[in-house]
Amino acid sequence: MGYRSLRVAVFVVLGLLLASPARALEAAAAEAVVRSAVADASAAFEGGPFSRDEKRARVSRLVEKYVDLPFESELLLGRHWRKASPEQRSTFTELLIPFFVSTYGSMVDSAKVTPEVEVIGSQPGGGGAVVVHTLLKTPGETPVTVDWTVTGLETGRTVITDLVAQDIGLVTTLKADFTAVIRSAGGDIEALFAAMRKKITG
Repeated sequence: MGYRSLRVAVFVVLGLLLASPARALEAAAAEAVVRSAVADASAAFEGGPFSRDEKRARVSRLVEKYVDLPFESELLLGRHWRKASPEQRSTFTELLIPFFVSTYGSMVDSAKVTPEVEVIGSQPGGGGAVVVHTLLKTPGETPVTVDWTVTGLETGRTVITDLVAQDIGLVTTLKADFTAVIRSAGGDIEALFAAMRKKITG
């Protein structure tokens, strides 16, 4: 994914919004969630740049509303999650938001304008989810296509469970990066935690 495509995608959603078992969802409800997420993310970072601590706090508030963080952590680590101890799972989950802010926060700060997000349609996804198709429009730049998979949980919550910008998913990118670090350390997940902490404190 090019820098610009990644920047605008991160600016809009501030990460992947992932969740648990699903119930059937209407297209109108799914589109409303996308519009709400865009509005909340834009409002959260209006008037920046902000300090690292403030960005973390603002991202955390968005996460509480839109993210099932333990499920996201499991998805990003894949088989390494299944091998991890409860303490290691907790460590990764706690590091994820600070790592994300440290990695992508400068993209939010460098955005001179808030992209306009136009919903251009939707279609049924797997498991009763709805895929909402959008265009991110920034003046003077080519529109970026972003597809959002919106899922209704059995708990009654409606969340965004995947995000793909110009055919590249952020979850795929992050998972590949994390897996590469662990593999290069001979399967030691602690090496990933060390790399994440270095990024956070650097």
